[in-house]
Amino acid sequence: MEVSGTVDRDLLRTMLGEGLADFADSVPDAMARELIHGDHGFVAPYQLSAALLSRLTPAMRDWQTADVLRAIYPVTPLSRTRMQPIAGALAAVACRAFPGFCHFPYVPVAHMAEGRGEAPLIVAVHGSSRNAKDLRDGFAAFAERHGCFVLAPLFPMDLDTSVPDEGYKQLVDERWRYDHVLWAMVAELSEAVRTRFSAILLFGFSGGAQFAQRLLYVDPDRLAGVALGAPSYVTLPSERWGWWSGLGDFERLFGKPVDWPALRRVPVHIQCGTEDRLDCAIYSAEETGLDAAAHAALGRTRIDRARLLQDQYDRAGMASRLTLIPGAAHAWGPHVEAAKPFFEAQLQAAAASV
Repeated sequence: MEVSGTVDRDLLRTMLGEGLADFADSVPDAMARELIHGDHGFVAPYQLSAALLSRLTPAMRDWQTADVLRAIYPVTPLSRTRMQPIAGALAAVACRAFPGFCHFPYVPVAHMAEGRGEAPLIVAVHGSSRNAKDLRDGFAAFAERHGCFVLAPLFPMDLDTSVPDEGYKQLVDERWRYDHVLWAMVAELSEAVRTRFSAILLFGFSGGAQFAQRLLYVDPDRLAGVALGAPSYVTLPSERWGWWSGLGDFERLFGKPVDWPALRRVPVHIQCGTEDRLDCAIYSAEETGLDAAAHAALGRTRIDRARLLQDQYDRAGMASRLTLIPGAAHAWGPHVEAAKPFFEAQLQAAAASV
């Protein structure tokens, strides 16, 4: 790929594609090597755009990639990094308001290069495996293409609580209001990148879908669309049952009633794999606060729960639909892919309403 210290510009032109090939000769040597080797240290091929490449100058020819990007991007706290990208897929970022928590962000390169002041945000919430980085990476190319940010929170197990791995799914436990933790992360990222988040799309897989459906009840006015991937347990839109199986004590817990008009305006995409058929009856009727008949009505599999939730949303006048993903078992990857067309439609709708 390189001969005697030179860069194979013909290969670089091929990588850039027809639309960007004319920029190949202006790419600084260090950046070109990084792209050709697929290092993904500071910039990846899918992040390139005319917005970025058109701002390269001959004076940058011998600059390191990080210095090039610092000269192009607006000054933010990310500009101070040395071994992390200034935009793109970043390492974990600590939450200042809640230091025991962090998130994995994706900062769209073209957005930063153009100095835009607002952008959509995808919040992607992990399940019990806590694979936040995987979810962020799963949405990265989509986010760059659509000018979105991604924030994938990491909610670690808390051994000081009665059920260390479940608290975030239920939104509130003995120690934390996890909705407060998330919104602090969102506010801090917005401040750090000097960007207002114009629309927030929420994705959750498995336990993350439990978190997402419950956050939808609490803050529907902040959400432009919600994708629920295979929740193991559901919160029914009924005051007959207490939290977290229902909304019976919602106002006591969250200090406000459910905003039904706002809730009915949020599009919801419920997803489950056709092969997600293993028994997931983790909680007894007593633990869920349901009577025997209501507990039995939950069903035994995530497919049962997805169908029940969609039916109950429909009865409550909520804008939901159910997609069963052919051949998918309980795996996050197919759910990320299934959410993308739904999110794209919400982004188009948001853009059309401006």
